Amino acid sequence: MKQILMAVLSLLLLPVYAQDAATEPRATKGGTVSVQFKNIPSEDINNVNGDYAVSREDGTISMPYLSGRVSVVGLTSRQVENKLRGLYLAQEIYSDPIVMANVGPKGEAAIDTRYIQVTGYVAGKKNLPYREGMTLVQALIECGDITDFGSRKIQVTRGKVTRTYDYFSARDRAIKLLPNDSIFVPRRPAFEGRPDKIGP
Repeated sequence: MKQILMAVLSLLLLPVYAQDAATEPRATKGGTVSVQFKNIPSEDINNVNGDYAVSREDGTISMPYLSGRVSVVGLTSRQVENKLRGLYLAQEIYSDPIVMANVGPKGEAAIDTRYIQVTGYVAGKKNLPYREGMTLVQALIECGDITDFGSRKIQVTRGKVTRTYDYFSARDRAIKLLPNDSIFVPRRPAFEGRPDKIGP
């Protein structure tokens, strides 16, 4: 009798569970994914925790230290958590990270606004609204510039291609950014020097 009651109860609850799963929020192009890590080196917390804009072109986000962009469109918060944890483990960046993610709605502002994502060793990580003609150094300065711990070798990811630019090169500082570019300032190596003035 008990087994029969349990079976009937399961059948009654199944549609409710299925409905909850179907209506659970999912990452959308032009939306936002908020990510928080625990159980990682303390010096990395400020570099990886934050809000990441989902590309309107391909539904990806750019996460610090990971090679390549991460496709998240259509994923629930739990699925994003599992995917990011798996990638950081597979690339041997962290040994046992705890990942908490929250996918946000697209929203009217996100539909009309394109962003430049700036992370790493800058004074303040931001998703900057894209402006025509925005340069690399302008984006960095709008985020408070690189910190004393930031490397001069700035990584800019466009699509699936990442290029490295020299913060102290006038030519590199003036490169024009495009919508959905991601800028990452790595940690400064122990013996990396800082020139007295900007070079060519």
